[in-house]
Amino acid sequence: MHDLVERALRAAQARPTAETTRKERHKARSRHFVLALADALREHEGKDVDILSRYHDGTRSRIGAGDLLHDITLSRSVQIGELWYLTEVLWQVESELALDRPDPVHDFNKLVLGSARHKLFVASMVPEPENLLRTLEPAAARCTGRVFLALIPHPDHWDGNTTGGVRTWQFRR
Repeated sequence: MHDLVERALRAAQARPTAETTRKERHKARSRHFVLALADALREHEGKDVDILSRYHDGTRSRIGAGDLLHDITLSRSVQIGELWYLTEVLWQVESELALDRPDPVHDFNKLVLGSARHKLFVASMVPEPENLLRTLEPAAARCTGRVFLALIPHPDHWDGNTTGGVRTWQFRR
């Protein structure tokens, strides 16, 4: 998990952003990270997976997912006749890189709703990660599958050296 998130962060950092305001740059960098993480997860799981995200539209019409619950969903599907059926949900990812969000549980709760084998919540690094872990533990305990937390540097800090800036945990039940 750690290597996947770190690889996605490096790929996102390598993409130049032309945005001039802090808000636009943050949004662009967050988008680059979601794209890179989806690609890293697909590479990890194999090419036969479907990626659903606001930036990946290729399978939405085929499986009828106009509205997305998660930032990234990796699944497998099968075609029977003219219809496509989801057969397995591998990953559900929620990311919230804004530091001014008062309650990370609101975003994390979306993972409780899913049926994926693996769930990942990505947030910006906080001064006391143990407090965030304790805050998220009650919701993580109600998730199915394996549940992970990854903290990465806030997009405002991507211009400097962020080597070793990724931290990951797996919630235990």
